[in-house]
Amino acid sequence: MELRLKEILSQRGITLKEFSVSSGISQSNLSNYINGNISPTLETLKKIAFHLNIDITELFREEDEIELYVKYHGQLYPIRRSDIIGFITKNKQK
Repeated sequence: MELRLKEILSQRGITLKEFSVSSGISQSNLSNYINGNISPTLETLKKIAFHLNIDITELFREEDEIELYVKYHGQLYPIRRSDIIGFITKNKQK
């Protein structure tokens, strides 16, 4: 997953170092997120979006696939599209 962060910062004339200082996220982590070397947590994505005053979805390219997982007793379980649709459908009936 390669974030659009570099593109967004460039459009706004903000350097990675400046954004690192203003957001409190290390410059090396930001660089790794941009290059796809590591994936940010959901909390970090929220923090980045908040400091840029954008919706979190704007950080991703349209062709990016987003994978969601639930961690239960240390084990990761993928959340599938059908799980989400089933949850929505079940809650609509209430």
